[in-house]
Order: sequence, then C-alpha cells, then structure tokens
Amino acid sequence: MTTILLLLIFPIGVVFYINERKNRAKYQAVFDEYMQRVDADTTFAPSQKIDQIEKLFNANRYDVIYKDAEKIVGERKVLSMGLLMMGLFFYVFYFFFFQKPHKLVYKVSK
Repeated sequence: MTTILLLLIFPIGVVFYINERKNRAKYQAVFDEYMQRVDADTTFAPSQKIDQIEKLFNANRYDVIYKDAEKIVGERKVLSMGLLMMGLFFYVFYFFFFQKPHKLVYKVSK
C-alpha cells in the first residue's frame, strides 16, 4: 500500500515542481515591479526607498544580509513542494545543508 502511495505522489511532485519553475519568473516580476515603483517615486529620499524595500523583504520573510545608503541584499531559502513530494528525506537533507538561498539585490537611484 505504501509503495502505491509513493508511486502516486512522485508524479504529482513532478507536476508541482514544473509548475513552480514555470511561475518563478512571475513571482520575481512582482518584486521587480515593486522595486521599480519605489525607485521611480520622487517623494522618497534614497534612505526611505531602502526602508520601503526592507519592509517588503521582512513581510516576505527575507533576511537582510547587507544594507547601505544605495543597496540592499536579502536572501531566503525557498522550500520546493514539488521536490519535497518527489523525495522527502533526500530533499530535507539537501534543503538544510546544500541549498543556496534565493538572493535579491536592489540598488536605488539617487
């Protein structure tokens, strides 16, 4: 019975993973559009723009690893449900020890 469940979960995991990879650009576009909107706003000083971007990072559970007057860098490990379904034990090991975090770097104009 367990083998049958595993055989059914694996293809579902493959479909989830393909969907995640396909939609990754859409998710990144949301961040990029917000950054462009904040950067184009002339009412903000550069330090206020960085603060707005930092709030976005914190709201989306990104860790801010570098911040100065013109640049902010945030990173976060993204859990892939598709890969998790394909191989639970191997992916959990990979997630905690080998996976590199997703890094976002944005520079604001003066």
